Formats: sequence, C-alpha cells, structure tokens
Amino acid sequence: MPGLSRQQLIAWSAVGLVILLIGANYLRGQLSAPASGDEAAAVTAGLKEDKTIAALKVHVVGAVTNPGLYEIAAGSRAADALAKAGGPTPAADLNQINLAAKLADGQQLVVPEKGTAVAAAAGTAGAWGAVGSGASGAPQPVNLNSATLEQLNSLDGIGPKTAQKIIEYREAHGGFKSIEELFEVPGIGPAKFDQIKNQVVI
Repeated sequence: MPGLSRQQLIAWSAVGLVILLIGANYLRGQLSAPASGDEAAAVTAGLKEDKTIAALKVHVVGAVTNPGLYEIAAGSRAADALAKAGGPTPAADLNQINLAAKLADGQQLVVPEKGTAVAAAAGTAGAWGAVGSGASGAPQPVNLNSATLEQLNSLDGIGPKTAQKIIEYREAHGGFKSIEELFEVPGIGPAKFDQIKNQVVI
C-alpha cells in the first residue's frame, strides 16, 4: 500500500483534531450540567435554610424613636436592634438594658423610661433576655408603652383580648400620652379604668 502523501496526512490530522475538540466539549458539558431531581431539591432546601437563620425578627418597644418590628442579622446584639429603631429617646434609661446581649428570633426588647423599673413577667424570660431585671419586692407599675401582652393581662380586670386591644391602640397611635387614653381602648370603661389606674404608668 503506497504511503500517504503530505496533503493526506494534514487532512487526517485535521479530522483527528476536530474529533478531539468535539469529545472535549461533550465532556465539559456533562461535568457542568445542573444538578437534577433530589440534588437540586437539596441545594434549594439548603439555601432556604440559610436564609431562615440569616435574619432575626425583634420587637423593639418603649422609649425608642421608632418602636416596631425589625429584621436584623443573626448574631446581632441589643444595641443593633436599638439602632434599627432610631435610637433611644431622651427619656430612655439605658442602664436597665444589657446592650451587649445577643438577641433571639421573636424576642422583645423593651427600653424603659427613667424612673420606671422593668421586670419580666413570669414565664416570659425568653422574650426579655436583652432587658435588665427590675427591682424585686412589690409589683412594679406596668408601662403602657412597653408592656408585653402577658404583663397587660396581669392587670386587674384585663383579659387577653383587652390586653391585645391595648397593644393595637399603642401601635396605631405611637404610644400612650396619658393613662386616660385607656378610655379610647374598646372594652375599657370607667369601672375598669378605676381598677387599673394605679397599676399603670406611661
């Protein structure tokens, strides 16, 4: 069989090179193909889980510029939540708060006013973890602008529904300016007001 000419050798070499390039592209496509089925679902679930733990929701109330519900990064401290709420008002007593305390999702941070002691209601320590404990002994008056649902519910003649209405009124009107504003809350009349007027402050 006669030997291949120079032109034939070049042609066959070119054909071989094309075949190699096609094979390399095919392998590259297989390696970079997106995960399918369970693999894709697992990746999606992982992303959702990371997003869930990446942010906390904290309720900041009391003597702050803009009380409300805020979303902050996981691992944040009480000082970060306070900054999100616009910082303390001039009446705030920051000595009662542990500003370095780490916050948890669903926690409530209460910033008390000067002259008002803050004490956690029984069974609500988890929601008050960033707040300094109040004075022990005689029950402290409940601050209408910072009290939790449980604290309001502890007032004489105030049940869960009325306590919730007090909180709704507080959030809708930017807080109470006087305890007499309780008359504006549905379900609170003169008799009920007389029961609690000495148990609340603003």
